[in-house]
Amino acid sequence: MATLFQLLGTAAIVYVLHQCFMFYRIRSKVRNIPTIGSDSFVGATIDSFKFILRGHQLVKDGYFKYKGMAFKIPTITTSSGWLIIVNDEQMIEELRKAPADVLSFSETTIDSLQTEVVFGKHAHAKEFQVGVVRSPLTRAFPGRFADIRDEIVESCNYYLPDGNDWVSSSLQKNLIHIVCRTSNRLFVGLPLCRDPEYRKIQEDWTVHVVIAAHIAHLFPRALKPVAKLFMNKVESMTKKVEKFLGPTVNERLEKDAKYGPNWEGRPSDLISWLIDFAPPEHKNVEDITVRVMLINFAAIHTTSLTLTNALLDVAARPEYIKPLREEMEEIIGNYGWTKEGMGRMWKLDSFLKESSRLGGISNIAVGRKAIKDFTFSNGVTIPAGYTVAASSSGVHTDPAFYEDPESFNGFRFSDMRKNGTNEYDPLRHQMVSLDPTYLLFGHGRHACPGRFFAVNEVKAMMAHILLNYDIKLPGDSQEVPAGQYFAASRSPAPGAEVLFRKRKVD
Repeated sequence: MATLFQLLGTAAIVYVLHQCFMFYRIRSKVRNIPTIGSDSFVGATIDSFKFILRGHQLVKDGYFKYKGMAFKIPTITTSSGWLIIVNDEQMIEELRKAPADVLSFSETTIDSLQTEVVFGKHAHAKEFQVGVVRSPLTRAFPGRFADIRDEIVESCNYYLPDGNDWVSSSLQKNLIHIVCRTSNRLFVGLPLCRDPEYRKIQEDWTVHVVIAAHIAHLFPRALKPVAKLFMNKVESMTKKVEKFLGPTVNERLEKDAKYGPNWEGRPSDLISWLIDFAPPEHKNVEDITVRVMLINFAAIHTTSLTLTNALLDVAARPEYIKPLREEMEEIIGNYGWTKEGMGRMWKLDSFLKESSRLGGISNIAVGRKAIKDFTFSNGVTIPAGYTVAASSSGVHTDPAFYEDPESFNGFRFSDMRKNGTNEYDPLRHQMVSLDPTYLLFGHGRHACPGRFFAVNEVKAMMAHILLNYDIKLPGDSQEVPAGQYFAASRSPAPGAEVLFRKRKVD
């Protein structure tokens, strides 16, 4: 009679043979697309894990090696085990224009975040929060700029050093708190946006979701249910937020049912907008709470990382501080702390855009998963089930698009807006504008819908900090601390310190 050890050994052998068979079957469909890394079962399996630590370099290497073509990389972060990267401006445009029932943005998100495991029944739920961000939130924030400004002032006073001597501060750690408070001042208002427990959950939830997704990627499809045993933190944190939001959501729903959706005194905030956009089956505490969490997921860390990158860049390049301050003081003097004022700060906009061009938060963009076979005009075919994307890090450092692309030029884009020969240059080179040569926010109809709020929020924070604080790197260094990469994602050096002191104005 076979022992338990023998049965497990046999099962392991069968599993490996099955995986080997499936690997060559899947790879055969894309064998004509060149590979960065190994094409063999063992080699590609090893390289798929290397992608976690070296993905950023592999993507960039492939971009310049296979210009005008496509290439593939083995990775554990897609269901097919391969990530196909397109390296041509025309291919990016075709990727953008492809129908959603052929190349799907939603399926890419489900795949990369392993939402069926991490979010359970909410994995395929209607994404009505996207319409909320695109429409009422984007329309409302200009009229709420005074509240946003107030929260920036209060949170900076609380989290940044307040004295005449230089004091070192953990930049990213404190900026996350400032961004969370400021964003939620618009989302849920006072006093909840300042509640320490509520904010900590919102700040930590993103980290736990990403960790849970990467754990889920390690499990074969047949064992995905086992992975759910590691996901209880995500669900328990969501339940805690329901306790904060539940009474408010229920009160709004009850009043809407009694008086209609336009009753006097109805707050204009994220909860009301989500209720307005929610299909009937989603008008409940759980579904509204999950959408608040998802919007915070998209807003807090991406915004704080962008601001961290920019402040590290300006601290390392003090020659930019004076011209930025001069622009800020002039514009605020004429237009105040308003969205219109933020829009007129061309140099600040340019500095932020340049910082994100070289730093950014991801090395790939415009990710889509093929639902059906898709063939580009140059003959490259993406078979159904495969994930395709563009290399943002390659595009952003391509000398065909940018002069001296590896060098930091903080006013690169403001000069392009001011000196361009095309009448659309002042619009095209704004940070929020979509363009196949600048992919920070993606491209096409699935580009980040919250970019208008996020960019204006970052501008207001950057302006407040530079106008009220002197900043520099420790030891007067002029070298930005090296960022940290995980798979295709990038973040500033997590422990980076910046010295602050209150600015002395003559």
